[in-house]
Amino acid sequence: MIDHVSLGTHHYAKAVAFYQQVLKPLGLELVRDTGAEAAFGSAAQWPFFLYPVAEEEPVTAKGTHLAMAAPSRAAVAAVHAAALATGAQDIFTPRLRPDISSTYFGAMFLDLDGHRIEVTTNAA
Repeated sequence: MIDHVSLGTHHYAKAVAFYQQVLKPLGLELVRDTGAEAAFGSAAQWPFFLYPVAEEEPVTAKGTHLAMAAPSRAAVAAVHAAALATGAQDIFTPRLRPDISSTYFGAMFLDLDGHRIEVTTNAA
């Protein structure tokens, strides 16, 4: 249903470095950085982009969050750990969430610009 996601950032260079570490456990790498756009993915697909946004412009909206699928619980934990190690703020640590579903395992954090990022899996 969704081909790709783009996020604006007030801290372009820092955000690119942040997401290089955070997306690595999901198998995504920086495939292009023009200074006006950073694309993350693989040779076949670029599902995640960052764009610089002027300081006076908003980059996130209340209630919005991005959820990324992880192949395993270990990958969820690795993304969360990489995010916190590179400056993210924890919202909830990796854990089962039976209030969502019996198989949901996930974590959530705020990135450097305040985007709410979730990483989740239904894998055992």
